[in-house]
Amino acid sequence: MIEKGKVSQEPFLGILKILEEAESLNLVDWNAMNIATVDDNGQPSSRVVLLKKISDEGLVFYTNYNSKKGMEINSNNKVAINFWWRELKKQIRIEGVISKAPEKDSDDYFNSRPLKSRISAIISNQSSVINSYEDLKKDIDEFLKKHDESAVKRPKHCGLYVLAPISVEFWQERQNRTHERIKYFLKDHTWDSCLLSP
Repeated sequence: MIEKGKVSQEPFLGILKILEEAESLNLVDWNAMNIATVDDNGQPSSRVVLLKKISDEGLVFYTNYNSKKGMEINSNNKVAINFWWRELKKQIRIEGVISKAPEKDSDDYFNSRPLKSRISAIISNQSSVINSYEDLKKDIDEFLKKHDESAVKRPKHCGLYVLAPISVEFWQERQNRTHERIKYFLKDHTWDSCLLSP
């Protein structure tokens, strides 16, 4: 389930329509998107995150700001994301810029998560080397022994990001490699569109 804010214009309406189609089919991780960032040496890296909200403001996901992706976003907030659904034979490619969501939005999302998930976010130093997953589980259990639920507050290093698209491409598989590609792009703060050759 993703939160749906005000979605009133293309290409956001098109994104939402396909997401709702994937959700209605109960596809596994139907809201999963691959996000690519670039480090200071120009080396790209990618990983899958889950979309949490969509609105005319952009696409929202949650992460650790101190993670590899967080540090790369801090240095270069231009990113690319990709959705792909094998069953639908569709993908969406998006390029845009990222910013942190308001702290209240991040707090509200954090507080909606299961207790152990919140504790894991507090004690985990995402992307750092650990000795074992047993040690991580012990750390979570120890935190629970020492603190009650009221002590479980969102750490400042975790929160929501908002991706504001500057281009969106809808790709639909067709027979004989005649795939349909429609690209939307911002031009003078207004969305325009064109067809692309497959």
